[in-house]
Amino acid sequence: MEKVDHFIEKLNNVIPVSLFGLFSILSGILGDIVARVMFPEYNFMEMAVSTLCLGPGGIFFNLGNIFSGIFALIFVNYLRMTFNKNENNYKLIIGANICANIACISFIFLGVFCGSNIIIQYLHGTSALISWVLGFCYITMYNILIIQDLKYSKYLGYFGFFVSFAFALLIILFFLHLFPVLRFIMEVLPLIEWIGTGAVILWYFLIPTYMLYKKI
Repeated sequence: MEKVDHFIEKLNNVIPVSLFGLFSILSGILGDIVARVMFPEYNFMEMAVSTLCLGPGGIFFNLGNIFSGIFALIFVNYLRMTFNKNENNYKLIIGANICANIACISFIFLGVFCGSNIIIQYLHGTSALISWVLGFCYITMYNILIIQDLKYSKYLGYFGFFVSFAFALLIILFFLHLFPVLRFIMEVLPLIEWIGTGAVILWYFLIPTYMLYKKI
């Protein structure tokens, strides 16, 4: 962790590292838009987000995910460094950071492993589930840390719980749809996934924007 902190500190001397949160959503959104424009048959209501990688612009979707995950990885580590460390929250900071790193790496794998091959689909699905579950964990824990830290507005943390709820709903519905009698839930999963995606985009926009404004 010391090497990571040293790298981020050196990087922060060149460019505000909080910008990497914005770079993350920018690269992801651009990849999604280009992939969507090149895939006119895509239906938000009926197709999962990752279906975009199967279209003509799939490479842009994949690259968007990869760069988004890399930028997010840098940002969440910097965010961790900004919290006041004391006996009450040190374990929470470490736990949140571990979950955040694994979730971001899993998100990178979403772009690396995306295609029609059954093995690739399995790896993609596993990476997606890990990023959802640990995404819920780290965003929830970071929300608590934000509320506890006087440098941040408590409203940022309160809003963050909406993102946590979106992740929780997506995870619950995903597991419920595995039961034969609840397969109909599959019909609403794509929409819930897009809502979750939009919620995460807002979180990655508001937090770094606030950090830049307050020079954190």
